[in-house]
Amino acid sequence: MYGRRGRIGLMVPTGNSVVEPEFQRMAPEGMSVHANRVELKDVTPDSLLAMENDTVRSARQIAQTRLGVIAFACTSGSFVGGAGYDDRLIKTIQDETGIAATTTTTAVVRALRLLNVSRIALATPYVDEVTKLEVEYLNDNGFEVTAWQGGGITDTADIQECEPEVSYNRARDVDTDRAEAVFISCTGFRTIENIARLETELGKPVISSNQATFADCLRILDLHEVAPGYGSLFDKTFEHARGDGSSGKGAQQAAE
Repeated sequence: MYGRRGRIGLMVPTGNSVVEPEFQRMAPEGMSVHANRVELKDVTPDSLLAMENDTVRSARQIAQTRLGVIAFACTSGSFVGGAGYDDRLIKTIQDETGIAATTTTTAVVRALRLLNVSRIALATPYVDEVTKLEVEYLNDNGFEVTAWQGGGITDTADIQECEPEVSYNRARDVDTDRAEAVFISCTGFRTIENIARLETELGKPVISSNQATFADCLRILDLHEVAPGYGSLFDKTFEHARGDGSSGKGAQQAAE
């Protein structure tokens, strides 16, 4: 049976063709990844806020797959409403489905805190208006953004067309000596094949939206295994889980 060790459900923006392949590459044997779409016309504040209107439908549909966790897999769509907006999305999903949930923004904040960093460099594909909202969100959660750089893209499908070298080069360009970590934002921005390489070259942790979201899904599923080569965040995540004996927060077991 597919998903015998756990099933992840993804709520993915329409036009996003990156998050599912990246999750599948990171998934260990016995885990399955399933997705449903949430309507997103373009990556602008108004369109991102409008995603909330389609959240209940998407959550109810994906929940029929008997999942262990549901992730709202859109970074900008989960920070656009400001501090606490991601918690609101999580509550909506959990209330509608009875399944443990997270969002990408929630996962990123948890990852940064787990890595014990407070100063980060931020690389995004977004227009400046959206990137500035992310800087504000991170500031409100206690993180100093030492430098940031966006890509000026509003069309979701255009973000997916960026080769991995685009996020790699932007991460290198935005890094500063003061930054304790680099965060590459957006679940549609292809990143994971270069995370370990960037960590070696920059000498600091590098996290991406999909990597952080996947790590948080593993935490909720209480599964401490990942395909190798996707960054130090997973080592820290598993070390923390083993150290305090914690398990996922009431994750529904996938059907056996």
